[in-house]
Amino acid sequence: MKLGYIRAVILFTFVACSWFANGQQIINKTISVGGVDREYLVYLPRGFDESQSLPVLFCFHSGGGYSESMMKFTADFRPLADENQFIAVYPQGLVASAKGDVATNWNYKGPYDNGTDELGFAESMIEALASDHSVNTSRIFACGFSQGGNLMWDFASLLGDRFAAVACVAASMWQWTYDDFSPNDKIGVLSIHGTNDTYNPYNGNQYSLSMDSLNDYWVDINNSEGTFSSTQYARGVTRYVWAAAEDCHSVEHYRVQGGIHDWPSFSEQAIWEFFSRYDIDGLIQCVSTVNLTIESYDILNKELTIDVDSLPYGSYELRKSIGGKFRSFDPEVNINSDTQFPLTIRGVEESSLVIQLWDKS
Repeated sequence: MKLGYIRAVILFTFVACSWFANGQQIINKTISVGGVDREYLVYLPRGFDESQSLPVLFCFHSGGGYSESMMKFTADFRPLADENQFIAVYPQGLVASAKGDVATNWNYKGPYDNGTDELGFAESMIEALASDHSVNTSRIFACGFSQGGNLMWDFASLLGDRFAAVACVAASMWQWTYDDFSPNDKIGVLSIHGTNDTYNPYNGNQYSLSMDSLNDYWVDINNSEGTFSSTQYARGVTRYVWAAAEDCHSVEHYRVQGGIHDWPSFSEQAIWEFFSRYDIDGLIQCVSTVNLTIESYDILNKELTIDVDSLPYGSYELRKSIGGKFRSFDPEVNINSDTQFPLTIRGVEESSLVIQLWDKS
């Protein structure tokens, strides 16, 4: 018995050390939420420095999934975390045994609420991370796949004061989330969805919104530009952007032509590119302090003369306010740090003297 005990201890120590040596930044964590133990994995990027305040990206697995397989095989944000210095967190869903389930899942507010407090779980993880490490609490992000992605719309609707932006893959908003909740906060939102998804249909069903309706809803919530721009992101993938207006929150959507219910390989890169531009106040460059002064306006010749001071390096566009929305001048007025000021713009109507400086970088 004694020999067996010693062997068991040695084996346990070897396994623990192997995990530490091969993935020393991965930490298993457990917290209690409403008397229920909840688990999650924390990935600290290589070269992690406790003196630096880093962003945090949460990634929620699909129904029936697990945090470790999500990290290793589906949505591996670790290389991006190393390159860009953010903390990646993979929460673990529960088995709702009270309803006879045998697979892990995420719970939602609404008619099918099983009592599991996922919102409390998210907030508790944020608080624990802030206590355990130096994190930038103004740059907390969340994304999810399938059922984990559906949960993002609960977060966007109810936790917009905690998350700076959310992203979902193969997951629309449940109809009851749309019916029951009115978001109090604007939040950056991104979605990636295949047109041949049969589990979460692209055009919606009695349970979930169509992707077109979802985008329209969040464009309205965020007061984003009403007209989208579209570009070919990859073969069969079109990227749609409803640019941020005066409230500094945009909406983005990736339409995967012929795509099924899966996590496309470009998702991690697209999601981090989107998140990296945000903090809790919106697009970071959108709220940069730049001094824009109207020097004069010639009402007869419709000429507006402006001066811009403290303009950071980059490419910018001057836009005019029309009916509460900012639109491009015709022709566009593009400027950068080499532009000579004061600058005179011709053909400006008196009703368009509210000017926005838009970062195109």
